[in-house]
Amino acid sequence: MVRLEHEVLQSVLKPARYTGGEWNAVIKDHAAVDCTWALALPDVYEVGMSNLGLAILYEVLNRREDIAAERVYAPWTDMEEEMRKRKMPLFSLETKTEISAFDFFGFSLQYEMIYTNVLNMLDLAGIPLFAKDRGEAMPFVVGGGPCVYNVEPIADFFDFFIVGEGEEAIVEVSDAFMAWKREGRPGGRKGFLQRLLDVPGIYVPSFYEPEYDEEGNYRALRPLVEAAKPVIYKRVIRDMDDAISVEHPVVPYMDIVHNRIMLELFRGCSRGCRFCQAGICYRPARERTEENLRKMARGLVDATGYDEMSLTSLSSADYSCLGRLVDDLMADFRDEKVSFSLPSLRIDSFSIDLAHKMQRVRKSGLTFAPEAGTQRLRDVINKGVTEENLMKACGAAFRQGWKQVKLYFMMGLPTETDEDVIGIAELAKKVVDLYTEIKGKRGCKVTISVACFVPKPYTPFQWFGQLPIEEFQRRQQLLKEHITDRAITFNYHDARLSVIEGVFARGDRRLAKVLHQAWQDGAKFDGWSDLYRDDVWHEAFRKCGVDMGYYNMRTRNFNEPLPWLVTSPGVNQEFLLREWHHAMNASLTEDCRRGRCTACGICPNLGVHVIDYKKQEDARLEQENQEAQSEQEKRADAAKQESKQVPAHDPKGPGRPRTLYAWRAEITKGEELRYVSHLDYANLFLRAFDRAKLPMAYSEGFNPHMKVAFASALSLGVTSASEYMDFELTKPLCQPEIFDRLQKELPPGAKLLKLREIRGKHKALMSEADEAIYILRVPFAGTEAQARASIDAYNKAAEAVWHRVTPKKTRDIETKQYMKEPVAFAVADGELQMTMDIVITQSGSVKPLEVLSLIAKDFELAVNPAAARIERQGIFGHGKKLIDLA
Repeated sequence: MVRLEHEVLQSVLKPARYTGGEWNAVIKDHAAVDCTWALALPDVYEVGMSNLGLAILYEVLNRREDIAAERVYAPWTDMEEEMRKRKMPLFSLETKTEISAFDFFGFSLQYEMIYTNVLNMLDLAGIPLFAKDRGEAMPFVVGGGPCVYNVEPIADFFDFFIVGEGEEAIVEVSDAFMAWKREGRPGGRKGFLQRLLDVPGIYVPSFYEPEYDEEGNYRALRPLVEAAKPVIYKRVIRDMDDAISVEHPVVPYMDIVHNRIMLELFRGCSRGCRFCQAGICYRPARERTEENLRKMARGLVDATGYDEMSLTSLSSADYSCLGRLVDDLMADFRDEKVSFSLPSLRIDSFSIDLAHKMQRVRKSGLTFAPEAGTQRLRDVINKGVTEENLMKACGAAFRQGWKQVKLYFMMGLPTETDEDVIGIAELAKKVVDLYTEIKGKRGCKVTISVACFVPKPYTPFQWFGQLPIEEFQRRQQLLKEHITDRAITFNYHDARLSVIEGVFARGDRRLAKVLHQAWQDGAKFDGWSDLYRDDVWHEAFRKCGVDMGYYNMRTRNFNEPLPWLVTSPGVNQEFLLREWHHAMNASLTEDCRRGRCTACGICPNLGVHVIDYKKQEDARLEQENQEAQSEQEKRADAAKQESKQVPAHDPKGPGRPRTLYAWRAEITKGEELRYVSHLDYANLFLRAFDRAKLPMAYSEGFNPHMKVAFASALSLGVTSASEYMDFELTKPLCQPEIFDRLQKELPPGAKLLKLREIRGKHKALMSEADEAIYILRVPFAGTEAQARASIDAYNKAAEAVWHRVTPKKTRDIETKQYMKEPVAFAVADGELQMTMDIVITQSGSVKPLEVLSLIAKDFELAVNPAAARIERQGIFGHGKKLIDLA
């Protein structure tokens, strides 16, 4: 087990990335299970925790009593520096176990620019980077995710890959491992990998060898053993209602990219956009029933306390029962203030009506993806939308109150001309003008975000040569010059990254040495533009003698062998070639989901079928409309009679004032939450209130929020034996019931000590606090006399100024004005303990760590302030504990 030193966590950005212990995290004794998995996404915690696929696998594995699954993400650069300096190995979040001690180390490979992070994490874990160099005791390194449809550039680093949807396959792999282990591990590592050849959807690269012709062109991938199949087809879940999904997602203690519930409506998309790899690789579309989704939503809200839910899928607005689902979910959660959102909108008025319904309170921006600036190019990529569709959708949005629109485009698509690029600017200007026409004034903001096109395997554009970086940059400048309206903001991707991505997207095994060289030379977090090092990558290609243009800029021959065909989503190459020719003719292909089959081959090749409920939903709606019309006629007659007898209600008349019930709680922030920020600590309680199903009061207005307030904020890294929180309820409940229901939903480190009702008018909690007492403990090798000399000097000083530096400003703080009592101390067992009684004012205060740092710096106290462990003993008002002022 790895020990995380306080000094380390105090010195890094966002230490909660590494501490674990979150709500719903599963902790198991490794000695009590037969198989262990370390599940990784090779990016920072905030990105990895937002990945639904890994969350599903985490739950699938941990439902088994004989399997333990834990999480690990890429440490940020500051934490990596500390780990390497202290020779600290990469560890799991749940039990802080060294990753090298797990049976499997599984990576979710979301995009090519995180490959160097895979190598970096392997190195931090002490695991040999190349699969051929790993010993018998090493974990099996596993890959999965969207990048499995060309893993050849990274094949040398992985023991095997799970191709396609992993919910069932990962359990089968685990069962095969446990059987092999029970039998005494026959054949060693190679013996287990040979067993995996019998598991559908598993690709073991070491049992294949690439062949090249005399000119160095890829020719074939030759199986080295009889059981190695020439094509590994993806695994697919046939019925999503039968699939295990996330029921108890881990709720983080810090903000993440998608800090909300993700409700997966269906899997797959068959709209057929010709640039889109996901549209092919996740086919066919398989919907969940509306009834099942409502049940899942109820369970997820109850298990997490989240008040936001995203209805996710590749094209969520295509869900057959979406209108009914949204209505039902909003009714189900009306009293719980749960909000809903769609991550993607169709360019039509139906989507606008839905968005309006889901955003009744506050109109945030809307996002559409025309993808191309002209109709010709939209037809080339089979987008299936027109400029008229976009104008109607934007017009409907503007009439409903929206002012901000974001439009996504791609640059460098096949057959693109300067006219198509300029068309992006012209289309954005038309949207701006439409707002002015509808509203009679300016005020609209349009953001256009333009990505550089990267040809991907298993798309009709897989043969197309990518643009060189100079041409990407010329077209970006061309577009910039044609955007003249200040209401339009232009964002564009770094073409340098897209070019490297294009190389690895369609590369072969010869790129492994380039990847390894770039990592050795310092490449990592390449998807982060501020950390990407273009010079390192180009130098790596030069050192390895590999021509980048051969892989990304070269247009391939249709008969050319392609290195990625060993791992297949089931699509026929003939279909992709037909679609290429349709693209060159700018002809459209219909959506097979509700139209005729387009013969892509996926359904028959994989033995799976489209599951779509549109016909049933249309029939239900027709019957419902007939019944509603009949009922409406009856109600209209009844209303006429009632209106003659009942006086009309004046909607402008005064409403009945709410009766609210205020409570004050004394709470703790224990060691488990030491590295959780004040804002995240507060959010922890908001979710606990939601899980406890207490009748919480909300503020009124455009953005209602729970009526909860906290006393003086704690600094990051400081614990507390006594914090305070005020909250209000809409119904009267007895103290024991509130106490028990809330206590049950609090995570380790947050404890409810006392709870009292506040009667009558009372001051805001923050304004009542005027004093806080802290205990500081810091390693100290000196004598009591030495400590006394420094601390007494500080206590006797007329003034002692600390220079506070924050990202926004710097200012000098005279610390002595905030010291209610002289600093007290004691020395024992190599530790200096200090007590600080600090004044809290409405204009601010001083932090105990700042006082300690000042004494160390200006009064020569021989301690390392970063190693100090600080606890707040209590907060007081007029000499009393705040709970006693309630």
